[in-house]
Amino acid sequence: MTRTILLRSLTAAALPLLTLVSCGRSHDDAASAPVPSPSPSAARPAAPAPGAAAAPAPPTPLDTHKPAATVNGRPIPAAKVYSVYRMNQQMLLQRGRQLSGNDDQALKAQSLEAVIADELLYQAALAQGVTVPPAEIEAAVKQLKARAGSDEAYKKFLAESGVDDADVYQEIGRNMKTAAYGKSLVGGKAVTEDQAKKFYDANVGKGMFNVPEQVHVQFILVRATDKDPESVRSDAKKRAEEAAKRATAGEDFTALVKQYSQDQTASRGGDIGLVPRGVLFPSFEDVAFSSKPGTVSPVFETPKGFNVLKVLEKNPESTRTYDEVKSALMEDLGRLMEQDAVRAKIQELAASAKIAIFDPAFARPAPPPQAAGSPAPAKAPPPPKP
Repeated sequence: MTRTILLRSLTAAALPLLTLVSCGRSHDDAASAPVPSPSPSAARPAAPAPGAAAAPAPPTPLDTHKPAATVNGRPIPAAKVYSVYRMNQQMLLQRGRQLSGNDDQALKAQSLEAVIADELLYQAALAQGVTVPPAEIEAAVKQLKARAGSDEAYKKFLAESGVDDADVYQEIGRNMKTAAYGKSLVGGKAVTEDQAKKFYDANVGKGMFNVPEQVHVQFILVRATDKDPESVRSDAKKRAEEAAKRATAGEDFTALVKQYSQDQTASRGGDIGLVPRGVLFPSFEDVAFSSKPGTVSPVFETPKGFNVLKVLEKNPESTRTYDEVKSALMEDLGRLMEQDAVRAKIQELAASAKIAIFDPAFARPAPPPQAAGSPAPAKAPPPPKP
């Protein structure tokens, strides 16, 4: 890879780098019970598409202990790059994106470029003497453990990731130092209210600040799939119908959820908060958005089993006013300012760094032959943001 190509690739690499922190959340039941809709200041990954194919296992390098590259003499372990590539690949597949062989190879190259960019920033942070109080690192580790849901889930996460508590502490500390260094690059500059208002006025007509129609429901899931014996399916449906009959008769829906539901949301009364269209199973969405607030639905089926839901509230599509989004918008624009500064710094650091790439598995794919007059090939998909 020539230095010119590498410079261009590094500055386009997705930042911040996907790390241990982004692995902590399980998507086991996201399709049947999606998370609440994202706030304007923090987008969340979309729920896995119903029936999305599992990601194929990536090829294993000959020796994961050998470096895939070095940056100023410091090794970039192949195992770390494969870990980032694997996370990016899974997120794209969960979103229903099918990757061609060329796209997949480009994703590997982009994953290495993101790790190299992160290493350049980390080395610069160390050179500048950036430090993070141990208490802040410990608080971040504690937050990660809380996101795992339980000690057992956290231990499982560690085992599947091939790391231990010390690795987590070290990696989070590293990430926090790099983040602190990135913030320092803006030199105390901040987005003004005037800049935010101009951005709002220029984009509100494009639908950027629209809030889609949303529905707030509680639901009961009695698990059964089309692969289960008919006796199992029949029993599951009868239990769901019993729950629906009792709910329609006026019994407390939350209590019924805790008695009947086999979904992970049962502990919170089956409440999935406000969700927009497009993140539920189609059959779940059809019932939820067609029902009136306060009503209990008939039993209906999704790929996970038989369901009953109660609509708590529905919000029509709307547009957020400037005053509603001002604080979040200023924060988001501030992050964009910081990202621009970080990209410029990466280009500067890469121009003077000694970067060597050893593992051909991460090479950029060769562009396909192009006939005269044919359109330019589509760009490879960027790694998904955390």
